[in-house]
Amino acid sequence: MIVVGVDGGQTSTVAVVGDGDGRVLGRGAGPPADLVGESRTSDRQAQAIDVAIESARHAAGLASDLVFDAIVCGLSGFEEGAASPSLRARTHSVRVVHDSEIALAGALDGGPGIVVIAGTGSVALGIDASGGRARAGGWGFLFGDEGSAFWMARRAATLAMHRADRGEASALGSALLVHAALDSLRAVQQAFAHGELTRSTLAAFAPAILQMARGGDIDAHLIRSDAARALAELAARVHTRLATASERHISYVGGLFADDLLRDTWREAVRERVPGAVIREPLAEPVLGAMRLARATVRT
Repeated sequence: MIVVGVDGGQTSTVAVVGDGDGRVLGRGAGPPADLVGESRTSDRQAQAIDVAIESARHAAGLASDLVFDAIVCGLSGFEEGAASPSLRARTHSVRVVHDSEIALAGALDGGPGIVVIAGTGSVALGIDASGGRARAGGWGFLFGDEGSAFWMARRAATLAMHRADRGEASALGSALLVHAALDSLRAVQQAFAHGELTRSTLAAFAPAILQMARGGDIDAHLIRSDAARALAELAARVHTRLATASERHISYVGGLFADDLLRDTWREAVRERVPGAVIREPLAEPVLGAMRLARATVRT
């Protein structure tokens, strides 16, 4: 058995090729796979997946004409549509799912519970022991993604701009100008409006905000605390909708959770909102969750 797991995100796409025992034979990467700002007929997503899979196949030392037993792709923001013809041609079986599905499969090893994702965007998914499921968040940078990296960066920019309106300087504003390599907040607004400052570039300002929070910046501290509580609220909404004991097991994935102070605040907020919550360290990254689902597809 040779299977593939793919994690297509807003920052990059990762693929792994594995065998029937769950061993990773090769890993590859490609460009972002989300379609925000793209037409429904855009081939950007298909190309990103193809690049990542081909890179993983090459790293595994497998023949270029190998037909995989199964491929599972978890894609950021995916809601509808079918696998591309190029993807279907590479495998006997293919599933394309929302990225929260593979995050949960990896974090809790396929067991019931809730996972909260906090990367460029944010979303939570819960699946109970009977297969019931609920999702919260994942509405995208314009309508939601509370607590995400982009949300944090947008909050910092907005706060700095409001201070500028009052004729006040701000450390966050100065740091944002350095990050964006621009000379004014008006230039930041214009650069984003014209697509010169991308969502990914703005979201990449989040680690600087977290670092400033550690250094005692009050505004950055507030943003970090609000982000942690917003992410806890996602878990609470899912828990309320499922309301079974099994999904009190709650895990997390995504770059923002690498910050231990944000993670600790999130843990406390989750326990306040979900009585009896058991916070579990993620067992595996999402792309390995995708590979796990691919192996299960073949076995069934």
